[in-house]
Amino acid sequence: MRIGIDVRPLEGASGRRGVGTYVRGLVGALLDARGGDDFVLFHREGALLPGEWRLPREGASPAALTRPRRGVTLWDQFAWPRTIARHDVAVFHSPFWTLPIAAASACALVQTLHDLTPVKLAHSVSLRNEMIFRANFACARFARRVIVPSRSTLADAVSLGGIRLERIRAIPEGIDLPPALLAAADQALPALRLRLKLGGRYLLHTGGQDPVKNLEAAQAAAAALVRRGLDLLLVVTGEVGRSGEEMRRRAAAMGIGDRLVMTGYLERLDLVALYRGASALLYPSINEGFGLPLLEAMACGTPVVAARAGALPEVGGGACLYAEPGDVEALASAAGSILADEELARRLSGEGRARAASFTWAEAARRTLEVYHEAAGSRP
Repeated sequence: MRIGIDVRPLEGASGRRGVGTYVRGLVGALLDARGGDDFVLFHREGALLPGEWRLPREGASPAALTRPRRGVTLWDQFAWPRTIARHDVAVFHSPFWTLPIAAASACALVQTLHDLTPVKLAHSVSLRNEMIFRANFACARFARRVIVPSRSTLADAVSLGGIRLERIRAIPEGIDLPPALLAAADQALPALRLRLKLGGRYLLHTGGQDPVKNLEAAQAAAAALVRRGLDLLLVVTGEVGRSGEEMRRRAAAMGIGDRLVMTGYLERLDLVALYRGASALLYPSINEGFGLPLLEAMACGTPVVAARAGALPEVGGGACLYAEPGDVEALASAAGSILADEELARRLSGEGRARAASFTWAEAARRTLEVYHEAAGSRP
């Protein structure tokens, strides 16, 4: 069977975030486990595809697109049907951007919805982006199958997205941190500490700086620990956008202005090194469709304090400590217990590594291939 996948989300901001991790990990595993299927990978003309996909290779055909150029335009609905027909695609998978519903009669459509935060939480994105996401969710109703990363997102897809339950399949995402990468990260950590001026213990926050990430609570929890006499830093990764200056002002008002370290975007090796050196990941997000930062931290052996929200407890299970996202004192107490109790930190580290090992891209690819074949054999 010939399967088309829109890999354009690898470019731009989405490619540097969880969506990019999803596309890189899933497609790489699909190509390794393809069996008798062939894949057409639709990308923008001139784009560089991940080297780990080892293209060109048998069963994988990159297809450069001059149009559609963007992920959400009216032109998509006219351009995609012809493109899909030209490449003789039986199943088309959109792992992020809006599904071309005009192609529904030509092939089986599959859509991945990572979360429904823009409609679940008011003002979590701009009004323009909310309207784009609403259009995306509306188009997903035309898919023969919708893939979500968690049971939490499945429930939201039904209640908020209006998608029929029988068309949804929950497939957890994976993690790929080979021992060689962990070893290289450990070697890189001392130089990274010097570069970022990380002299002592630090709490880490990864996953972006959108309002839903609840960084104000993370800052307040770190400030509470400093007031209790703990000497530590709060390290926040991700590109520093317009919220950066607000974060700095807030940190200064909380008395930790000199203890906030904003790294900007980091390459994979440096990010893993930061995980390895952190005393704990502090992740009080208000909602998550999955929670890749938890999985990354656990795979690195880093203890985790997370919000009891969205899919985070589903991903972390009993290997993390939890608090309500708005309960700053509980977040601080959970992080403080890890900092004060070496035995607890070791236990969480070991349990986290064991749990993370059960989330693999190979398993996600196996189940996704099943969805493709199920979609191809189902009624429109």
